[in-house]
Amino acid sequence: MSRLPYAHVVFDWNGTLLDDLTLAVHGVNHVLGNHGRAPITADQYRANFHFPIQSFYASLGFDFEAIPFSQIVSEYLSIFDARVPDCPLHEDVHRCLTRLKAEQLDASILSASHQDILSHCVSGHRLTDYFRFTMGLSDNHAVSKVEQGRALSKRLGLAPEKVLYIGDTTHDADVAKANGWSCILVSQGHQHRDRLEATGWPVVECLEAAFPFMETTGQSQGEES
Repeated sequence: MSRLPYAHVVFDWNGTLLDDLTLAVHGVNHVLGNHGRAPITADQYRANFHFPIQSFYASLGFDFEAIPFSQIVSEYLSIFDARVPDCPLHEDVHRCLTRLKAEQLDASILSASHQDILSHCVSGHRLTDYFRFTMGLSDNHAVSKVEQGRALSKRLGLAPEKVLYIGDTTHDADVAKANGWSCILVSQGHQHRDRLEATGWPVVECLEAAFPFMETTGQSQGEES
């Protein structure tokens, strides 16, 4: 039995396990350049990126009556999907997943990536055997992971307090709250640390730093998010 108070750990993929920030910024700048707009920096991206993705692009000044959101998604994915299999994992991912196995904890992935791309990347990094479920979205609009989280929760069949979710955005905190899961957020991904801290959940620099919090993270935290 695990000494930790969980039976299952759910991981976000992009930014949490996969180090794809640079590619994401490049993809956004590809879209901006296509429409005569100035590029943004990684710092600006992390300060503004949020779900739903359509709202994020609206914050960058896009008018969807002039430029359909579906076109923006296609332009972004023409860059992102082609190159994301080449993105590295964060350097401590294998150590952390091995440690979870040693703790006898099952794990799954819950991602806003399209299911086909997600499965291809997870397999390419030889991580498939670490995860019980690998769940992405069925479309490319990345509106929300809440419903997929509920579907995963049903498949797990566990009491919510037995599930820990680890992600890198405030939306991950929303997903955890909607499902009654505990949550730890990592600040090396797609959003700045101060935005993550506003959720009320513990925020750590990297995955390995999450382990001390796994013993103490509970449902009383994150109630202000």
